[in-house]
Order: sequence, then structure tokens, then C-alpha cells
Amino acid sequence: MQPRKLIDGTRVRIGVLATTVIVGLSVTLQTVQERAPIPAIEEIAPNLYLLAASNPGDRATWTGGNTVAFVIEQGVVLVDTKLPGYGSDIIAQVATVTDKPITTIINTHTHFDHSGSNTEFPDPIEVVAHEKTRANMARESCQPVTNCEAFKGQNARYLPRRTFTERMSLFGGADQIDLFHFGPGHTDGDTFVVFRQARMMHTGDMFQRRNVPFIDFVNSGGSATEFAVTLQKAVDGISGVDTIIPGHSNTVLPWSDFMAYTDFMTDILTMAQEGEQSGASVDEVVEKFLARDYPRFEIDSQRVKDNIQAIYDSR
Repeated sequence: MQPRKLIDGTRVRIGVLATTVIVGLSVTLQTVQERAPIPAIEEIAPNLYLLAASNPGDRATWTGGNTVAFVIEQGVVLVDTKLPGYGSDIIAQVATVTDKPITTIINTHTHFDHSGSNTEFPDPIEVVAHEKTRANMARESCQPVTNCEAFKGQNARYLPRRTFTERMSLFGGADQIDLFHFGPGHTDGDTFVVFRQARMMHTGDMFQRRNVPFIDFVNSGGSATEFAVTLQKAVDGISGVDTIIPGHSNTVLPWSDFMAYTDFMTDILTMAQEGEQSGASVDEVVEKFLARDYPRFEIDSQRVKDNIQAIYDSR
């Protein structure tokens, strides 16, 4: 079967997300029969493929965060592995475009909809992640969204064996992948994954899509006060990228959308900080923000309030 070509510039209209990622944990309790089918693999650049159905607002089709498969000389590199239960489906889809084995998994962060199927791949497989993501995965106890229970006992062998602090490069030449960490945001261990030859970057949930993000303050060290700062560091520190693969958008987006998202999140931070300094209440700042026009963004008022309250609370 030939991969379905993803045309640059295609846009998918995404409905308003009314629930948080934590609420989405109920998806993991579904039976295999109730799981949404994994979508056909899509070619987004030479040797680079997308497995989408990533919008959690559409529970009939949601399979977890975006998975990318990169076919290199040594094998296949995956970025993120969706919800639990999709390992064999991912393997089957990858087999339609290459006979090379999956050898490496890069996790953008710890959450169950991005690392959920890590333990379903056959050995030998190497898992790579930021050092704080590994620490979150290896916790003794955690809320289910963090997914640390998945890596207990014999499954501890699926914990990342290669970690980094700020930057790391994998492979080389046309196969080079660069990993960047600029600070806390969605979690405390978010990784930006750059495919150098394709000039593409997987953002994980530092850029879920054009929306007000869920930030995991409680379980994984996320920070509303640092989110926009971290995004700006990525804008300033990453070059040679034209196209973005967001964590939960069913299509690729231009780099300009990443810059616009950084400005959007900076607006939330600036308005919250100025509001606090002037003595305005959280609700007053929320009302002021909601009066602004962001026509290309999903504006969930509760998410706005959660983010602004967290900034007031220095989280």
C-alpha cells in the first residue's frame, strides 16, 4: 500500500476542545474493539511519515499525539507512540513504507498519549528523551497522565537509556536529528525534535495546535510563567526549520504559525503579569484577554483562566 501524500498547506478545521488531557485518560480504559483505528501513514517529506488522528476533541478518531516515523539507514526512528494499545498498529503502518525495523523511540514528553505504546515494541529498541522526562517516567508513584506505572517491573527496560540536558544530535548527514530543550512549559522535560534534511520540527505539546494549552502543573513540572519564555527561546535558538509537526494537529503547519503561537502565549503571560502588578483580579484579566481577537485560535475561557491563575500563583 502506498502512503497517502500530505499536501503542504492543508488545513484541518478543529473543533473547540472542551476537556483537558487528564479527562482524556478515560480513553485508556476502553477495550481494543472501541479503540479508534490508526490512520493511514502520510508522507510529509522524503523518508518522513506522519501518523495523525491526534485531535483529542474528536474522541471517535483520537489515537493520541502525533507519531512521526523517520526511515534512516540503520532503521526507523519514531517520535512518540500514541495512546496505549497502538504499538502493533504503528508497526503495521510503518511496514507499508519500509521493511526496516523500528530501532529508536524519541519521546517529546512523558504523557500517556505520547508514550503510551512504548512498551509494545520488540527488543532491541532504544528510547531517547530529556533527562527530566525520564525522571517522570521512573517515578515510584504518579498520576496516570504521567504514565510512570507503564514502566514498572520488567517494563523498566523501556525507560530511556539515552538522555540529554539541553541539546543532543542523533545520527548524521541526511539522517541527522537534533533534540532541543529550552526549559519548562507543558511539562519540565519537553523536547523539540528537528529533522534537519526535511527542515521540519516536531514540537510535542509545547505547540499542541493553535489553542490555549493544557499545562501539567501538578504531575510533570509544567509552568505557565515559563511557557512563553521557553517558546521564545526555541524561536531564537532553532534555525533551518520551515514546517512544524504539532503535538495535536492533524496536519503540518508553517514555521510562521509557531512564531504566531509564541506571540499568543506571550500575550497571555504579559497580560497576566501586568494585571497582577496593577491589582486587577484574575477574572478581570481573563475578561480583557477574551475581548481580544485571535481568529485562528481556539479560545477556551477555562483554559485561559487556568493559565492566568497559574501565573498569578507563580506556577
